[in-house]
Amino acid sequence: MARKKILQLVEDLNIGGLERVVQCIVMALDRDRYDVSVWCLARGGAIADELKRKGIPVEILELRSYHNPVNVLRLARRMRREGFHLIHTHGYFAGTFGRLAAAIAKVPVVIHHVHTVHTNLHSRHHRIERILSSGTSRIICVSGAVRENLSTVLGIQSSKTCVIYNAAPCRADTCSQAEIDSVRAAMGIRPGDRVITEVASLSDNKGQAVLMEAFHRIAANHERSLLVFVGDGSRRQRLEEQARGHGLASRVVFAGVRKDVRPVLRLTDVLVLPTIEREGLSVALVEGLCAGIPLVGSRLGGIPEVVEDGVNGVLVEPRDAGDLCRALDTLLGSSALRKRMGDAGRAMYDRKFSLDRMMGQIQALYDEEIAGTHHAA
Repeated sequence: MARKKILQLVEDLNIGGLERVVQCIVMALDRDRYDVSVWCLARGGAIADELKRKGIPVEILELRSYHNPVNVLRLARRMRREGFHLIHTHGYFAGTFGRLAAAIAKVPVVIHHVHTVHTNLHSRHHRIERILSSGTSRIICVSGAVRENLSTVLGIQSSKTCVIYNAAPCRADTCSQAEIDSVRAAMGIRPGDRVITEVASLSDNKGQAVLMEAFHRIAANHERSLLVFVGDGSRRQRLEEQARGHGLASRVVFAGVRKDVRPVLRLTDVLVLPTIEREGLSVALVEGLCAGIPLVGSRLGGIPEVVEDGVNGVLVEPRDAGDLCRALDTLLGSSALRKRMGDAGRAMYDRKFSLDRMMGQIQALYDEEIAGTHHAA
């Protein structure tokens, strides 16, 4: 049987949750069944470079706007020339740009992947999304919260949508002791320190300011605790100023963007995601499950689908530094509780968020939709 030509279409492939999901899909697709290509509409990035090094065809198109009809037509011509059986778009930009072009190119199957809860789209975006969805074969939602948002806010028919949870390769225990020791030294982590980590872009919606305030409140009671931020973004300078203002500069580590978070996770006692708005389903939290780390997360978006309150972690109210402070204080104070919740998280990963599970669902969806076009013909 001839392999089916599949295109993964994204805006760019820098380090981020959406981009890492795309990387997982591309690397794990069955090469005996699928001939996969990746197109970055606007820019490349670190993940694009890594995929190229592994022999994946990646093209950077440098098309930065779909408001220019010429760009849409150029993309449509490329799609038609390649003769893809299925195009899989990721995120709002690629989903809009790619689906417009795919409709012109008459691509047989178009899958759109929604990675976040949309709370900031204007009414015209809602109309565009409804129109595009009518020509979309299926829409993958990374959580039940995302699917509910599409239905109630955007008015997308539930028959168009399905939930496929994000996954992450379970590799936290495969990094070497030398890698762990190197990170320990670079971050100033001493034996016996308790490490609280957040892995996310340093942006307003990820709640780092709330986490900093909560850490300030518990720092005196947990003198051997450190706070580590993995990621970068527009809030970094303000967070550094906040740490200095609290007298915590020596106990707050800004680790920057890391392609490999495994050594950091091996040194982490509690993984936190105190998002204050817009959360589809965090890949970082899934990696925390895989690594057997207790989680603390906000009670919003898809987070409660990963953090089972009192079982593998603690749910807190968004923007509530006091609630977050109490959760961290409880977990830092009990190694037995951390162990129990970490073990429960690893069991949840195996049951619900494994890479094999995600890829089985995605490949079954591809096969079902491609088969449907043949039957219709």
